[in-house]
Amino acid sequence: MLYYTEVCLSPYEVPDNKAICIYISGCMNRCAECHYPLLQRNDYGDLLADNFHSIIELYRVYATCVCFFGEGRNTEEEHKEFEGMISYAKKQGLKTCLYCGRNTEIEHWMMQFDYIKTGSFQAELGGLNERTTNQKMYEKTNGEYRNVTHKFWKQEG
Repeated sequence: MLYYTEVCLSPYEVPDNKAICIYISGCMNRCAECHYPLLQRNDYGDLLADNFHSIIELYRVYATCVCFFGEGRNTEEEHKEFEGMISYAKKQGLKTCLYCGRNTEIEHWMMQFDYIKTGSFQAELGGLNERTTNQKMYEKTNGEYRNVTHKFWKQEG
């Protein structure tokens, strides 16, 4: 079961979108400089399935995308939960994004998202806004994912 701790709106997390950001608990990444260590706790927060429709109804007029910060414990059951939420969000005219935070290629179950961010945070390499980052943001266009990480980089000159 997916648990979440908070919801916010942000114009920065998904290129060219205003996102409803949902923080998912149960993170297994254990990044050295985690900015939100409470998300590493399992079953922390409220059940997302109980509140997802209400969250979307409340914020959808302000957003173009739903961004899930985390993938929980990455179980089959949670993948199915994401599938239902993605379907609902898309019916409401919203795109979807997953910030998985793992050093991985795009996995089959992730292919339902319009955007996917992969890669653990490594302080010495910087975040998505640094050209040296190991993290990558992908956007699905015509059924194919392309790397759009450069959209986060500061313009030089």
